[in-house]
Amino acid sequence: MLRCRGIELDSATHVASLHGERLSLTPKEFDLLAVLLRASGRPVATQDLYEAVWEDLYMPASFNSVMVHIRHLRSKLAALDSEQVFIETVWGVGYKIAP
Repeated sequence: MLRCRGIELDSATHVASLHGERLSLTPKEFDLLAVLLRASGRPVATQDLYEAVWEDLYMPASFNSVMVHIRHLRSKLAALDSEQVFIETVWGVGYKIAP
């Protein structure tokens, strides 16, 4: 079970929630969020996210896949809590869970 700022991910049941409300995430969104939560606020490089979630070598065109999935994930989190920013962009590096 991963927990941070009201986000809960249960890898065993593949259930995600925010403030007790269930999030409907795709498998890639779930895995992206899990990688970010495991990093405990440290930035995760886009290349590392791609290789961990897609289990493939990162190519320059892979950036779009990560960016689109992060955008969808942010939108789903904001739908349940628009007062907080959960995922920050770290320019030139990647993404992190905002403290």
